[in-house]
Amino acid sequence: MPMSSTSLTLTSMEQQHYRAVDDLLFHSYQVHTHMDWYEPIEWLQTHDVPVRLAWQGERLAGILAVSEPLNGASWVRVVATHDHAPSHAVLSALWQGIQPELYALNVQNVSLLMTRNWIRPHLRELEFEFIEDVITLQRNGRFLPGATNHTLRVRSTRPDDLERVTEIDEAAFSPPWQMSYAEIRQAQHIAEISTVAEVERQVVAFQISTLYNDGAHLARLAVDPPYQGQGIGSALLNDLLGRFSQRHVNSVTVNTQASNLRSQRLYRGFGFSRNGYDLPVWSIELPR
Repeated sequence: MPMSSTSLTLTSMEQQHYRAVDDLLFHSYQVHTHMDWYEPIEWLQTHDVPVRLAWQGERLAGILAVSEPLNGASWVRVVATHDHAPSHAVLSALWQGIQPELYALNVQNVSLLMTRNWIRPHLRELEFEFIEDVITLQRNGRFLPGATNHTLRVRSTRPDDLERVTEIDEAAFSPPWQMSYAEIRQAQHIAEISTVAEVERQVVAFQISTLYNDGAHLARLAVDPPYQGQGIGSALLNDLLGRFSQRHVNSVTVNTQASNLRSQRLYRGFGFSRNGYDLPVWSIELPR
């Protein structure tokens, strides 16, 4: 039975709400999740992040959860509305209700990686703007051009590498694309292959890759800026694809920003090409 647009009550999220949130995310069509390394409920249970719930009576009408800020930038990680709820009213109330906490955390920019079209008109209404696409490239084959840098060593990532890996990630990417230490640790934990490149025993680059069904996904590759342009990314990629090839995994995907032409040149040199699966990025700057 449809809900009216009145009498919405906003609350924070408590432990007793997890079941209602899980049900909403499972049963509703209007759901957006962007977890990367976590299932939604696992992420909500293990991270102290800005979350607002919208209730109509005792029925959960919607949820909005935003990631912890990193250098002033956050991502909308979970947003959903009940299929019989007035979506515009629910999302407007959630967005207005969460903003004071975002200001308190000094969040300056909030972005959303749009994986489903239902949310597009709502983003416009909330004054988010389209920024650019994240594109997907894919390769199917065994072609390897060979490593071009013979002065480095590629090895498996160790737990004591993670602080250095986080430093490289923050130096190689700008907000909102950076990953926190916790995200790096979780990504490395679930990775199928995670390696670093060393120059004179100093870690200068890393990659993290996962398996899915009968293919693989290069989830992260970064080279410390002072060492870029020396073939280190190519060496890491060559090593990674060789390891997957030995396992007879020859279908590999990777995402990158449409504006990141340098990374696209790297991947195209290894036989990657766009597969048409583009994801728009929408963003909003919060007033100071």
